[in-house]
Amino acid sequence: MSHAAHLVPAWSGRTPRRGGWKASALRAAVVCIALLGVLWAWSRLQPHGSALHGSPLQPTPAPAFTGFAVTQGHPFSWRQQRGRAVLVFFGYTHCPDVCPLTLAALARSLQRLGPMRQRVRVVFVSLDPARDTLPALRAYLDAFLPDAIGLRGSPAEVSASARQWGVTWHRVDTADGSYWIDHTAAVTLVDPDGRLVARYGYGQLVNPAWLAADLHHMLEP
Repeated sequence: MSHAAHLVPAWSGRTPRRGGWKASALRAAVVCIALLGVLWAWSRLQPHGSALHGSPLQPTPAPAFTGFAVTQGHPFSWRQQRGRAVLVFFGYTHCPDVCPLTLAALARSLQRLGPMRQRVRVVFVSLDPARDTLPALRAYLDAFLPDAIGLRGSPAEVSASARQWGVTWHRVDTADGSYWIDHTAAVTLVDPDGRLVARYGYGQLVNPAWLAADLHHMLEP
């Protein structure tokens, strides 16, 4: 639900006691005018970039991934990513549905960028360091995005980083002794200056043209 939806006055469902339909129509007109005014004011208060297909975020510096091991073999730093758009996603390689679907959706969007594709990186942060070794992460990401960066931290580092990025998750044990992870399935866009821009749920990624348009707008000269 959009933020605007929370501004809509609740309808009580009670029938007006007097005044008839003319009074009801007048009240409805007044409510509509007031609602339009509220929506106009709300739109004026939205931060720059609210036309993005994702949900806009405050442009604060992206949290660091201090202490994480990287599939590329060198520590990850936002300074190294300056000049690139970065898409950050928390998931795990044993995920049965949303993780592979999201990575496939990202791949379809990035294919639409042409030469500009080289200025975009995907960072996949494992929520399952017990099973997601660096070789396992690399093999998994290669099936979708060979240039994606995989990050693996200790359980404490993963928990702290997930909180910083607004990702909630918990382990769900199964009867057969295995487990799966219930987690926030959202991709966060970071701009070439290392600032948060927007978040994309899977529903905002199903049309590859949407994210591609946002990235093109961000990276165009």
